[in-house]
Amino acid sequence: MTTKFTTREEWLQAALDELRPEFSSRSLSLPQVIRTACGFTSAGRRGRVIGECWSPKASADAATEILISPTLDDGREVLAVLIHELIHASGIQGHGKAFGRAAAAMDLAGPNKSTFPGPGFNGRYAPILDFLGAYPHAKLLLAQDKPKQGTRMLKAACPSCGYTVRLTAKWAALGLPTCVCGDTLALEGGAE
Repeated sequence: MTTKFTTREEWLQAALDELRPEFSSRSLSLPQVIRTACGFTSAGRRGRVIGECWSPKASADAATEILISPTLDDGREVLAVLIHELIHASGIQGHGKAFGRAAAAMDLAGPNKSTFPGPGFNGRYAPILDFLGAYPHAKLLLAQDKPKQGTRMLKAACPSCGYTVRLTAKWAALGLPTCVCGDTLALEGGAE
């Protein structure tokens, strides 16, 4: 599928424009000014939140702000998260019964806190997804970005008997200990 939009934000804004009539037809009123963006939520990159809606009270210019996680790159999934957050933008706070009714009306399924496309989602939103084309984003692979932390302890071994100990670089720099057999320990790898 090719994309019709250059940026994620253009895609998200076009999706929002296409979704407004869907919300209106279900008596869910959306604010006039809604900004959508691809970015980390307030939980940051370590959080598992994939979408977030900020109240106009939190914005200096009274705009509703919606963030979609950069770990998502499937247009169908992004659209479902956007719909979830737009339900909050319509004035439904929390994930109680009112949210559940609105989510079901918008063809979302699952637990209210973590909805996903329901059985009728594909048929209902296929024209919108066809219009939008591919979501112009490649997901961030956060696990690939984290360097593996090795041990901070250095291994020292006795060249005579093989006895080993671990110590920090600070203490190794001051001098290596003597083995119980009387020989001086050497750092693993030959350095002293």
